[in-house]
Amino acid sequence: MQIKMYQKEDYPVSNWSGGKTTQLFIYPENSEYAKRNFLFRISSATVDCERSEFTSLPGVDRVILPLKGSLHLFYEGHGEKVLAPYEQDRFDGGWNTVSVGKATDFNLMLREDTKGEVEVHTLQTQENLCLQNDDSMMLVFAAEGNLCLDTTYLQEWQLAVVDGEGKISIQNKEEKSAKVIVCRIQL
Repeated sequence: MQIKMYQKEDYPVSNWSGGKTTQLFIYPENSEYAKRNFLFRISSATVDCERSEFTSLPGVDRVILPLKGSLHLFYEGHGEKVLAPYEQDRFDGGWNTVSVGKATDFNLMLREDTKGEVEVHTLQTQENLCLQNDDSMMLVFAAEGNLCLDTTYLQEWQLAVVDGEGKISIQNKEEKSAKVIVCRIQL
């Protein structure tokens, strides 16, 4: 099992019509979001406008969840969904999507039959979470709080990319609860 760490300084930031997007990870690592030649991408975006239109991404399966604030998503012809912090929804990136509400969100984008799931875990003080990684790539994001990942310190907004089979342990050693987001990707 191999673990590679990423931190805020490693993340490229770009503008979109409703705010800023921070790319946390893209795979393959030499792919480019603008060229749409990635298999999967995780990012966090600020939604700074009260009403914004999502970029149309045909052929992209999306999972979104607010980290701060709430999102009221309107999928033209496909209904709507209200998401409180850490509630998620999966939708077709090609749908015309409008968002109402200012927030900071977390996105998983999947292309070309790449499969993926997003798990949100709340860890109380001294709580330990053991995760098994089998045939997937696992990405562990410290959304709130500082954690220990095995023997490595995982600070808030750091990302650990776990490749290969094995178990990892995540522990909250702080005096407040922490939130960790785990993406499991099947390539």
